[in-house]
Amino acid sequence: LKNDMNNDIKRWRESWLDCINQLTSFDLQKESWLDMNHSNPHWSFVEFICSYFDDLGLEGDYEKLLEDGWIKREEFEIIEEWHKNLAKYDSPKNDDYNHEAILNDSKWLEILKIGEKAKSRLALILGDREKKILTEKINYKDYI
Repeated sequence: LKNDMNNDIKRWRESWLDCINQLTSFDLQKESWLDMNHSNPHWSFVEFICSYFDDLGLEGDYEKLLEDGWIKREEFEIIEEWHKNLAKYDSPKNDDYNHEAILNDSKWLEILKIGEKAKSRLALILGDREKKILTEKINYKDYI
């Protein structure tokens, strides 16, 4: 049972770091969101946001994950400002499918800037395996 729990935590953390990587990479967003030649719905603003908040169970806050040891307090403190700004973000004209408008939105670009700083700081305290997931350049074409 303990092994299953450790595997659950490991998988959750890998997904969490992958989501942070995707949500803080302007180049990836620009390439994948504006590419009209693929049909994989994951590579969109809506899915990036859903993967982070819904799939990871972050609709509320991180308290339960902190209590259960899935994330360290120091890790949370690093991403807290970015997380809160991301949670409050509304796309221009509330059109979550207008990728061009989002990528040109100063509020979105500010969240990206906050996220990039948080990602850099977070990478400094992670082990090699997790750091790689957080910082590797993602080629979305490998997944379409």
